[in-house]
Amino acid sequence: MEISILEEFVSLVETNSFQETAFKLNISQSSLTKHIQKLESELGVSLFDRSARMIRMNEYSKILYPYAKRMLEVNQDAVAALQAATDDKNHSFAVAYAPVLGQYGLIDLITEFTKEHPDKNMRVIETYQPLALLKSGKCDFAFLSEGEITDDNNFSKLVYKEDHLAAVLPPDHKYAKKERVTLEELETEKFILHASVTSIPHEETKKFLELCEKKNFSPNIAAESQFTSTIVQYVLGGRGIAVLNRLHIPAEALSKCAVVDIYPIVRSYIYLLYKGKTSRVAPTEFLHFMIEKIGQ
Repeated sequence: MEISILEEFVSLVETNSFQETAFKLNISQSSLTKHIQKLESELGVSLFDRSARMIRMNEYSKILYPYAKRMLEVNQDAVAALQAATDDKNHSFAVAYAPVLGQYGLIDLITEFTKEHPDKNMRVIETYQPLALLKSGKCDFAFLSEGEITDDNNFSKLVYKEDHLAAVLPPDHKYAKKERVTLEELETEKFILHASVTSIPHEETKKFLELCEKKNFSPNIAAESQFTSTIVQYVLGGRGIAVLNRLHIPAEALSKCAVVDIYPIVRSYIYLLYKGKTSRVAPTEFLHFMIEKIGQ
C-alpha cells in the first residue's frame, strides 16, 4: 500500500466527499477515484458504500481507518527522524502544530520568519500529536490548544493567542444585532457543533457542552461537522446556529453571518511550548521572534 494513497483514504473517510478530499489534497477527482480503486483491488474488498451524492464507511473501511492513521503517523515520524539526523543542528529547528491551529495566523508567522531569516532552516510539521513530537525531541516548538496539554512541567510556555466562544447566527436571526448573548437566551435553538476526528471531543464542543451542563440543559444538536466551512453552510441554510471560538471563525462566516459573543465569556488559549533555554542559534532567534510578535 502506498503512503500517498493511504493519506487519500484517511482524508476521504474524514470528509465523506471525493470533491472535498480532491480539493484538500490538490488532486483531480478522477485520480482520487483511481487511487481508491487501486487500494480496494490490493485489499480485495470495497471500502465504501457509494451513492450518487455521497459515500459512507463500511465495515472494511472502519477496520482499516485506525491502522492507516497509525501508518501515516509512523511514516511521518520516520521522515522527521531521518531529516533531523541530516540537519545542521545549529541553524535548523522544527515547529509542530495541530491542523486546526493553522487558522490562528501560524502560516503567516512562519512565512514572515522565513523571509526575515532565510539562512535558518525551519521544518514545519502539521500533526495530530504535536506534544508527542516535542516530548520525543522530534521538534523544538509545539503550538497547542489548552485541551492538548496534559503534562507541561518539563516545558516553558507562552500564551500565543487568547480566544473565546461566540455564536454564529444567520443574518436575520433575532439576536444578530446583539453584541453578546447568554446561553439561556440560546437554550431553545438548534445547534451545529464541531465534530472531532478522534474519540476526544473537539475543544470548542467540549467547552460548550460543559457550559450547557452547568446551566442544566441539554442542547438540541441538529448537526455536527469536522469542517467550519460546512458548519457555516448549515447556519446560512437555517439548519441551526453554531458555537465556535471567535478566532476560528472563517472569513466567509464573518462576511455572511452574524457573530455574537457568548456571555459570560468562555475563554480558551493557544500556547507555544518549548524546552527551556538552548544555545542553538536558529531556535533562539525563532523564540525571540515569537516573543516580539506576541507582545505586539
